[in-house]
Amino acid sequence: MQQFNFDTLTALLNQQIQLKDGSNNVVQLNVDKVSLPRFATEEYEAFSVDLSSAAEVHCPGGNYLFSHPSFGEVQLFMSPYAADKYQIVVSRKKN
Repeated sequence: MQQFNFDTLTALLNQQIQLKDGSNNVVQLNVDKVSLPRFATEEYEAFSVDLSSAAEVHCPGGNYLFSHPSFGEVQLFMSPYAADKYQIVVSRKKN
């Protein structure tokens, strides 16, 4: 999960990452935006990733396996905020 970070995701803007659900269905999602929080702390790494899918695809909120050669595979929770728009929020204590 350490490779799934702000810098890596920012480099993937307007590129696609792969999502796999528990039934091994695979969907390509576009990385639309990567944002830092308004108030950062020294203790935590925090950022959000906005994603989009093709109009005919809809993924409900839940845990999914995301993959891309730049960060490998990581399981994360993703929430929809429109029919084809999603967000992942990461907040983790720095080492």
